[in-house]
Amino acid sequence: MRREVKLSELIIVIFLFFLAGVCTYYYVNTLERNKLRLQLYPIQAKIEQHALQCTNNSPNWLAQLLKQTTLLHRAPNTQIAYLSPQGQLFHCESGYLGLPLLSSKVNANTRFRYASVSKLWTSDAVLDLIKQNKIQLDTPILKLLPNIPKPEDARIEQITVGDLLLHRAGFHRTGLMGDEMFRSGQTPFCPSSLQRLVQTQLSFDPNTTYSYSNLGYCLLGEVVAAQTQMSFQSGIQKKYALAENGIQFLDNQRKVDEAKYLYVETSLTGYGNIYTAFDFPALASSAGLSGSASALALQVEKMIQKPQPNILSQPQFACNIRKLRDCYGYAMFPYQEDSNSLKVYFRDGTLLGASSLVVVDDKGGVVTLLASGQAALGQQQYDQTKMLIYQKLKQQYQ
Repeated sequence: MRREVKLSELIIVIFLFFLAGVCTYYYVNTLERNKLRLQLYPIQAKIEQHALQCTNNSPNWLAQLLKQTTLLHRAPNTQIAYLSPQGQLFHCESGYLGLPLLSSKVNANTRFRYASVSKLWTSDAVLDLIKQNKIQLDTPILKLLPNIPKPEDARIEQITVGDLLLHRAGFHRTGLMGDEMFRSGQTPFCPSSLQRLVQTQLSFDPNTTYSYSNLGYCLLGEVVAAQTQMSFQSGIQKKYALAENGIQFLDNQRKVDEAKYLYVETSLTGYGNIYTAFDFPALASSAGLSGSASALALQVEKMIQKPQPNILSQPQFACNIRKLRDCYGYAMFPYQEDSNSLKVYFRDGTLLGASSLVVVDDKGGVVTLLASGQAALGQQQYDQTKMLIYQKLKQQYQ
C-alpha cells in the first residue's frame, strides 16, 4: 500500500539535496571555499580574542589595537609591544597557535615574520659603516661589490650607496617583470649571482625618482658582507647579538615556534605554500628576519640611540611630512600632523599572510605590531592602523 509523502518529509529531502549541493560546490571549488572562509573570519576573530593577554599596567590602547588588528587585518595571531621613553617594556599578545580554545596561546616569545621591517638592520649596518668612514653615501655601488663586469646600462655605474638606501637607484619593482626578489619559484640573481646585475635595465636615472626596491637592499646587504668579510647573515647575527633576543633568519620552511598565519588565496596567484613561495635566504637583507614584537622593539631602541646618521635620519629632499609616505629617510618615513604635533617615524612590511610595523616617536618611544594575516583593504587598512597608533601616542604623552 502506497504511503503518501508528507510535506515535511519532502521539505527535508529537498533541504538535504540542497545542502549536499552546497557542500559539493565548496568542496570542489577551492577559491570559492576560501572566499567563504574569509567571510566567516569575523567569527573566528572573536574566538581568537579570548586569548588576549597583556603585561601588568600596560596602556589600555595596546589591547584595543590588538583587537582591531585581529579583526581588520584578518590576523588570528598578533603581538604588540611598547617601549616607553623611560625604558619600560609593555606588551600584549592575542590568538591561539592551533585550534581556537583547544591549543596553546600566542605568548611574548612567539615568532612572527618581520617582512620588510628587516631592512632596518641593513640600513643600520650600512650607516655604521659610513660613520666608520669605510664607505660613503656617495660611493658608487660597483666600487664596493667585487667582480662585477661593466653593465649594459651605463647608468648602473652611477648608483651610489645613498641611492640604494633611499630607494632612488632606478629599479622599478612594479614594472613589466615585477619584483626581481619576489618571483615565485625562482631564485633571484642577488645575492648568489651578482654578475647578472650587468644585464639589468634601469627604469629611471639614479637619484631622480623614488621607487621602492627590494633588490636595492639586497645589494646593500652584499656591501655589508664585503666590508665585514663574512656572509650578511653571519655578520648581522654577530653584530646585533640576534640570538640573545631570539631573532632568526628565515629558511624555506616553517619554524617550530612561529605564529599561525592566515593566508587565503582568492585568485590564481600560484603561491600555494607560503613557506616556499620565495627564496627566503636570498631575502635576508630585505625581508628575511623573524622574532617577537618585544625583541623587535628592544633592537630598534638601540638603533635610534646611535649618533647621526641613524635609522631616523633623512636627507634634505623637498617633501610633505604631513602626508603619509611622502618623505623617506635612510630607513624610515617620518610623519607629523602639524609643526606643533608629535613627530613619528614608520617602517612597515608585508609577506604572504603576515604584516609588521615599527613606529618610533620623537619622545623616544617605540611601538612594534606584528600580525599573522593580511588586511582586507590592503595598504589603506595598514595606513589607518598607523594613524590610529599616532593618535594613541599623542594621547599617551599628553
